[in-house]
Amino acid sequence: MEYHWPGNVRELQNILERELILNPTGPLTFAHLHKNIPDAASVSYAGGEVAYNLDDTISNHIRQVLRVTKGKINGSNVAAALLGVNLSTLRNRMRKLGINYGKASK
Repeated sequence: MEYHWPGNVRELQNILERELILNPTGPLTFAHLHKNIPDAASVSYAGGEVAYNLDDTISNHIRQVLRVTKGKINGSNVAAALLGVNLSTLRNRMRKLGINYGKASK
């Protein structure tokens, strides 16, 4: 009850289920929670930019992968494959975040 939960209800449900699996006979301690939560001051991005907003972080990561793939999102060894997402998922996310692709990016 004293722990500030930063996630959504689904994540909380997953943590509860995990704790029940790890400690089926009780008691539930949730000791692992404090080990996996980074301090806000230690959050950084590989490119050197610090982004706390999730959309900004996702946008930065997609743009970094696009630089690596020279803007290619479709096929093998390209952005969708490197990100581990379906091509339509990547296109929708890029559209939502205002990241140009295809003919619009040229």
